[in-house]
Amino acid sequence: MFKIARCIIKNEKWEILLIKHKNKDFWVFPWWHIEDKEEPYAALKREIKEELWLDIKIIWDKLWLKLKNITEKALPITVYKIKYKNIKWKEEKRLEYIFLAKPKNNIIKTQISEIDEFKWFTKKEIEKLENTYEQTKSIIKLINS
Repeated sequence: MFKIARCIIKNEKWEILLIKHKNKDFWVFPWWHIEDKEEPYAALKREIKEELWLDIKIIWDKLWLKLKNITEKALPITVYKIKYKNIKWKEEKRLEYIFLAKPKNNIIKTQISEIDEFKWFTKKEIEKLENTYEQTKSIIKLINS
């Protein structure tokens, strides 16, 4: 089972950033593979900077512990396992960590070897998209109410 970190990035208008990865025709939350022994939050921060040149602030970030000598890591809003069939119809399993964030700046410059396109969408626009996954629509309904 491989692991990925996804990020729901919302701007001040509550528009959500979706991307199309290279040679894919589906709009998705930005996501990246987590390397062996890498923490999900570290993978997210590293890859978002590399592929979108974007600085983010995690919104749902900590348990709010105020204890001496304890450093908290940013928390995902959800973690789930998913089974699906890949393009060769082979079953695969994936563990996904989803974070909620807002951009610190609005300048996005994509790494063209990884991302074909990006766009900010409203909730209604995402609900009407045909080329996105149902889980994307379901998650948006829950967090963007």
